[in-house]
Amino acid sequence: MVKNKLLFIVLLLVALLAVMFSSLNIKDRSIREVYEDLTFMRISLEARQYISQVEYDIKYGRQLDNFYDMQETLKGVQSCSSYMEGAYIVSASAKLLYQSGLKEGISLNIPKDQEYSTGKLFIMEEDVGYYYLTNPIKDGSGKIVGYLIMCIGKNAVSNAVSEYNLQNKEQTAMIVLEIFGVNLFILSRLRPNKKNQVALKLMLVLSITVTVAAALDSGVVLARFYQVVNDAAHQSADKMAQALQSEVDSVIAKGVSADRIYDLNGWLAKSSSELTIVTSLTLDRNQKISATVSQAYINSYFNKFLLRISLLLLTCALGGFVACRTVILFSRPKANGREPAVGKGAVHV
Repeated sequence: MVKNKLLFIVLLLVALLAVMFSSLNIKDRSIREVYEDLTFMRISLEARQYISQVEYDIKYGRQLDNFYDMQETLKGVQSCSSYMEGAYIVSASAKLLYQSGLKEGISLNIPKDQEYSTGKLFIMEEDVGYYYLTNPIKDGSGKIVGYLIMCIGKNAVSNAVSEYNLQNKEQTAMIVLEIFGVNLFILSRLRPNKKNQVALKLMLVLSITVTVAAALDSGVVLARFYQVVNDAAHQSADKMAQALQSEVDSVIAKGVSADRIYDLNGWLAKSSSELTIVTSLTLDRNQKISATVSQAYINSYFNKFLLRISLLLLTCALGGFVACRTVILFSRPKANGREPAVGKGAVHV
């Protein structure tokens, strides 16, 4: 009995730590994906005003490999985010033309032209330490003549959600301690009346405990996760609307009224199609751009979080069932090295 209880305590600790680590990883990964997507979308949108200026100059005869003030443009691009550690301009054939910030060379597979034909605002690739956001630069005919590549530090992005992740870790640690204490109490009260019932009862307690702990740890954060995603989406949408507003204001500052800007509504519609976070961008009577946040965008991340939690709980439940069945099979009594006979004729055996 004592050996069984000691073994149970060891298994309980291992199982709790494994399941809680998985639950914590799901929460951290889910919120990081949201923040990364919103951050990359906002940075690319803000950098587009500099890309537009370069494309305007190319349209009127300048060559991409002959911009005498490109360093100032790249510094402006870097000012779009404190996370950005480097900005590069490369030709369509991936030849490095200009760079600002990080001095080491970059080895990046330039996305194919057709990958931008689906309305993507940017293409993201990554290595061990950085994310690379690639945005096309086009000439007057719409042909891609080069790319702006922005280098974003992974550590900087991770630190942005560190407070949320710290709260998750504290919550998980508290639940583990509480569940472990409850199980120690149950263990002290456990009094099986048959020796071969000890292992089964302990395994039942272990299986139920692990599943309940996973459900409790994930369930507590559900409402908070939805609220965090909702708040982040609305804040990012407002910032993106402000970035677009600055482009309109710069044109208005040159003496052109908003109602005379060519195809302004079409431009807003195109911008809206590139931003999955919004359903529409509108210009009100005061010449201010407002964004309508996409509820489908928020729900997509929340549903993904729910799916991951459900898979974790299903794994815990199935694992517990298999463990209990295994204990039953191994604890079944045998007669003379064989299974005891059952059914008709068993009394003679």
